[in-house]
Amino acid sequence: MEMQNRLFSIIFALSVGCCTPGLGQEVEGSSGVVELNMKKGAVRSSEGSVSVVLPLKKNESEAIAGTNLGITWILPGQENIVTSVGSYRFRASINTEEGIRFINIFINGSYLRNIIPPVTTMNHMVIEEEVDLNLGPNIIGLEAVTVSGAKFKNDVAVAYDISSASYHALVIAVESYMDQAIIDLDQPVRDASRFIELVTDEYTFEEENVLFLENPTNAEIIGTLHQLRSIITPQDNLLIYYAGHGYWDEEMSTGYWLPSDAAGDNPVNWLPNTDLTNYLNVLKSKHTLLIADACFSGGIFKSRSAFNNISSVEKLYKLTSRKAMTSGTLKEVPDQSVFIEYLIRRLGENKRKYLPAEQLFSSLKEAVINNSPNIPQYGTIQNVGDEGGDFIFIRRN
Repeated sequence: MEMQNRLFSIIFALSVGCCTPGLGQEVEGSSGVVELNMKKGAVRSSEGSVSVVLPLKKNESEAIAGTNLGITWILPGQENIVTSVGSYRFRASINTEEGIRFINIFINGSYLRNIIPPVTTMNHMVIEEEVDLNLGPNIIGLEAVTVSGAKFKNDVAVAYDISSASYHALVIAVESYMDQAIIDLDQPVRDASRFIELVTDEYTFEEENVLFLENPTNAEIIGTLHQLRSIITPQDNLLIYYAGHGYWDEEMSTGYWLPSDAAGDNPVNWLPNTDLTNYLNVLKSKHTLLIADACFSGGIFKSRSAFNNISSVEKLYKLTSRKAMTSGTLKEVPDQSVFIEYLIRRLGENKRKYLPAEQLFSSLKEAVINNSPNIPQYGTIQNVGDEGGDFIFIRRN
């Protein structure tokens, strides 16, 4: 059975034949059909998923002790909640005078599945289920049906709003180099500042979630990436932006970014793209987008062009993504970046609430090709956890 990919239920029989106010004490001393110290017992839903018998947490026992007959929501603990995750795991207590025949689960008024207790003498149960949500408001409904046909119903509202997710950005701009053998640039810091202003003013990037490294050393870049490991959660989205010199080593088939302390004749302080992808592999964000105005290792891309079919925003957001958008292939990128100019322009012109990175790239690719010698690239970064989704830029209301 594909346990990891199926929704499951956790059911616990608190007692049999009674619903007294002393429910908390009853849990500890129950001698009914299902005992607290029994081995895991199987309970099946209509989809065949297996449930295990587990006790209530102490605070949950106290919370529902003395409640009236019917259905009591434990999670969520309030009527209306907002989540940026496309599924929600709820927990509810069912309390009846007679045995529970089955429990129906509904999502937005449509029947989803049911749960059947192992014995019909259970009249106290706690169920835990995960349901998939639609973008926007959702109503999760429960209906408990007893052996005599009596019904108890209750529902709760859960809003799936991806704009409630945290958006983080690491912006790196290098234009001044310590080694005189490396030519300084004029535009990266200015362009990066414009980019930060745009995404914090018009998109859902909060200023406190944006880290700006201006002319950083290699150690400062690595240190910041390491710091992000303790900040980024699986529900967060991360954008990494780099503007500065890049170098492609043909013999080693490796691309490098050149931090401010890079030496022209010694790669010890160069930042290889492979080091960056190692960090992308451990930064467990929901979506990561790399925007690089410098050469990026072609071998890291799984795909070198935008895809033809674009799914709905909801589907794209639910699937984890690790994508990259670069200003060129392996050629030297000019100081006056046409790529960054059109990137900022298209983001500023966009009027859509939700803008997938793939659509953003498609809107600027032809303009960059027509106005520069470079061909911008977009694709999946290999071997770092991409599942086919995309990074979504969300406009503020």
